[in-house]
Amino acid sequence: MATQKPMEWIASLMSLFDKQLPWRTGPQSSITRINEEQLKSCFVKISENKFHTVLTNLSKILSHTNDQFSALLQTSKGCPPDIIKTFQDSIVSTLDAIERVLSSQEDNKNFRPTVISTEIDMTMMKMLLREVCSYLSPDTHPDFAPPQVRTLAIKTLFGFSTNYFNIIFMRIAGSLQELSIGVTEPSPNKEEGADLCDIELMTYLDVDLARMIKLLNEINSKFKMLKKQAHVLIITSIEKVLWNWMDAYPHEFAEIQKSPNEELSKCCEQLFDLLDGFVSDAKKFRATIWPLQMILLILSPKVLEEIVNANSGAPCSPRHDKKRSYIDAVKKFIGPHNSSDKPQTQAAVITCVKLCKASTYINNLDSNNVVFTLVQSVINELKAQLFTPHKPFSRGANYLNQDMDLMIECFVSGFRIKPHNNEALKVCLNQNSPLIYHFVLISSLYKIVTQSRLPWWPQIDIVYPRAQELRTMFIETLNKVTSGCISHTTEKIIRSLTLKPKDSLRFKEQEVPSIKTILLLMVRLIRADPMLMLNNQGKLGHEIQSSTLELINGLVSLVYLPAAPDISQEAMEALLILHHPDKIRMWNPEAPINTFWDVNSQVLFAISQKLIQHQIENYTDILKWLRQILICKNQFLTNHKDYANVGCHLPICKQAHIKLEIVSYMYLWSIDIEGIIFFFFFTFPPPPPPGKLSHPPPTHPPQIALFTNLNPQSQHRILSHPHS
Repeated sequence: MATQKPMEWIASLMSLFDKQLPWRTGPQSSITRINEEQLKSCFVKISENKFHTVLTNLSKILSHTNDQFSALLQTSKGCPPDIIKTFQDSIVSTLDAIERVLSSQEDNKNFRPTVISTEIDMTMMKMLLREVCSYLSPDTHPDFAPPQVRTLAIKTLFGFSTNYFNIIFMRIAGSLQELSIGVTEPSPNKEEGADLCDIELMTYLDVDLARMIKLLNEINSKFKMLKKQAHVLIITSIEKVLWNWMDAYPHEFAEIQKSPNEELSKCCEQLFDLLDGFVSDAKKFRATIWPLQMILLILSPKVLEEIVNANSGAPCSPRHDKKRSYIDAVKKFIGPHNSSDKPQTQAAVITCVKLCKASTYINNLDSNNVVFTLVQSVINELKAQLFTPHKPFSRGANYLNQDMDLMIECFVSGFRIKPHNNEALKVCLNQNSPLIYHFVLISSLYKIVTQSRLPWWPQIDIVYPRAQELRTMFIETLNKVTSGCISHTTEKIIRSLTLKPKDSLRFKEQEVPSIKTILLLMVRLIRADPMLMLNNQGKLGHEIQSSTLELINGLVSLVYLPAAPDISQEAMEALLILHHPDKIRMWNPEAPINTFWDVNSQVLFAISQKLIQHQIENYTDILKWLRQILICKNQFLTNHKDYANVGCHLPICKQAHIKLEIVSYMYLWSIDIEGIIFFFFFTFPPPPPPGKLSHPPPTHPPQIALFTNLNPQSQHRILSHPHS
């Protein structure tokens, strides 16, 4: 049927997918989830040849589901939570299918976006865009609160723009027209504020250089006529678009620095002049406008070079006088002697952070680039503004998150500009520094580790020598969380960020990065790169083993932390990463086997003890995780079969083995299938790979099937245990 009647076959698959949505059938089972995944895989495969057909049918399903839910809300006084959940799951499932189809075409080299040849096709694509955009606004769908819906909508919109950018562009251009001063009557069937929401669409799109120029030209042509309420939104949105473009297409940005694009430079100069006129009328918006103006100058390399070189006596065109005055103003207000003018200083700080960040996208081998010259003229003053422990940078309570993001950007940029001379690292590592600096440090390191690297960015291993200080910070933070104490630094940062006495608004404790938040980030950092806390270069063997044991025992204590399930889950993942055979060798390179037996046995003993005492609620997840730990353990010993027994006769090894035996038999009688699986895994371990070992390593318990086959000592231990 698929080859003889492809359209009928596609319709049949779509009908099956629609009928299995949760809003029709109720909550999904494991079987329906498997069927759903198979159908989505089919959609992706079919879309290689019938892309537009698949997308159109999925759009109809999404629209119909949304209509049914809207009708239900209108006809009923109250919708039960379980019904809302089924519609949420249906929306998520359909959006996920659409997103997969859209994103799959990026890897399809033979794919060419389908030409929308009929008015019906255009209507369908606009309908899909309308449905997807509706999930981006929390006011449009207040019942679709889960972030997963919005996240999927953003990913879907990105994929849609890759294939049908012009449709979204026309929608944005239409909204710009609606927001013009000359337009007095809004378009029919358009909700209030919809035009402003449409402006933000540009921040979610797949924008390359050609599309960027197209957007800039459209904005430049309408900027003067826009209503005041749209100006700030346009400015913030276009800045986000520029950063998204630099992240997605860094090679285009790098090429512009070598060979400037005349059309782009013209657009940027024009927008700079428009913004300069706007900031003259509204100085309070300098913190918003100045950063964008800096990026626009960087995208006009010839203009910026002329301005910077003018300080050395080189000629400068009179038409660049305003741009030169702008650069001078930024340099002036970033200095320490102009701190009395806070709004101007804050605007200069934000602008210089963006300047430093942009400079990291330029190959450092291009040392003659004037952007680097400009960075060197402000970077020391910038760090002094942001990383002074006794006076943390703050724009007030309402900007706390933005200020922390700003400090993170500055830290990361400083690391990439001067990796071996990072004063901010010393400030943030200081245990006496305010809590906000610890948050900035861990967040910055995590970003450095996880963000896709450009070839000239330095490696994170430069920070490895500071592992001892990071471990100390981790242990101290862990102790504060587990003991329930609030650090005095939290109170200190609250006091330092308190507004003026005449303003009664103060920071709430939950608005400050809490100890728990920092601990969660630390555990994620360990998971992302364990060597940041495992490195012990230059230490003796027993010191290395002691520090590793302290780190891993700290993570183990978080596994059964009842008040923080998110931290517990991350700790389990981090421990699993640390138990990878390659990472185990780094526990103590001087004596890896001995250290492994000691540390791993303590891990197994502690977890087993908690399971035996029923002190872990999510025991099913723990058993699954424990099984993975044992698999890693066996793999490591298999890799070192010739001396796997070295160090296995420690008392803790025997105690851990006994505890594991008790756990396996206790949970054999569990109603949860995972307990039974763990029992059989423990008592019937998988055989070693052929040619690796002639017999199982001594980590495995005896090959037993029934309790009666145990030796008398083991039987006595099981029967005499109070929890058996």
